[in-house]
Amino acid sequence: MTNKSRSLWLGCWVGAANLLVSGLASAQVATDAASTAGTEASRRSNVRDELPLAAYAYAARGVSPRKAGAQGFALGLMAADQRTTLGGGAMVWGAPLKRLTLIGDAQRNIYGNFSPSAAVIGHLLGDRRHGWSLGALGKFKIDGFASGPHKDEVESELELGALISLAESGFNLDINLIAGRGLGDDGETDTETRLRFGRELGRLVWLGLDGQGRQRVSGPRTLPNGRSWDFAGGPQLLVGSGSFFAVLTAGPATIGLLSTNIGFTSMLGIGGTT
Repeated sequence: MTNKSRSLWLGCWVGAANLLVSGLASAQVATDAASTAGTEASRRSNVRDELPLAAYAYAARGVSPRKAGAQGFALGLMAADQRTTLGGGAMVWGAPLKRLTLIGDAQRNIYGNFSPSAAVIGHLLGDRRHGWSLGALGKFKIDGFASGPHKDEVESELELGALISLAESGFNLDINLIAGRGLGDDGETDTETRLRFGRELGRLVWLGLDGQGRQRVSGPRTLPNGRSWDFAGGPQLLVGSGSFFAVLTAGPATIGLLSTNIGFTSMLGIGGTT
């Protein structure tokens, strides 16, 4: 074989090797991209990511654009020296625009009053990929329609809040700092802190804590329980598969009490998302 022939054969083998290496690299890149896209799609499809509110604390990111959901729930409160209170209702939510989530609910609350509300979450900064989100909350709620000495007043409140959500390695943390102002004659002002922390246990289960604490800062300083503060919260178990979920939250509470005792509250919700 002449030098010219050997050079030609060597060039052919080198070219073939380059094509093979390039093909393998392209295939690996495509596989990695597909895997990443599949992981992201799988995470986005997790029903737990489309709940703006499980019991007490709000998620700063709200829900994904053009997603919607609904939940029916039952709640109860038991304490010494007062009757057991049962309540419940329904909540719906949706995101008509990116970074905007609307929430509405109607319930019989633990005080035994009909209490509808409407809220909006604005997702300001961050996203799931980076593990953090910052949002803002605006909420209008009615705590009772036949209030006041003549039973002709509507007890309503306007709330504004800052929402923070963090996620890392299956752990989730939601922090809410909320201020509320009563729109009635008393003009009471409350501050609230809501906290939700827990961990994903596989794709089906989330286990953690969810609760809220409230402090009266102006107006009538005494709440119905005889204190200027109250709280509710406890362990939370959330199970979700496909588009459906169930969430149970239970623990100690002073919200809804008429004495300085500590009671026990529980809330069970079942719902689904699109």
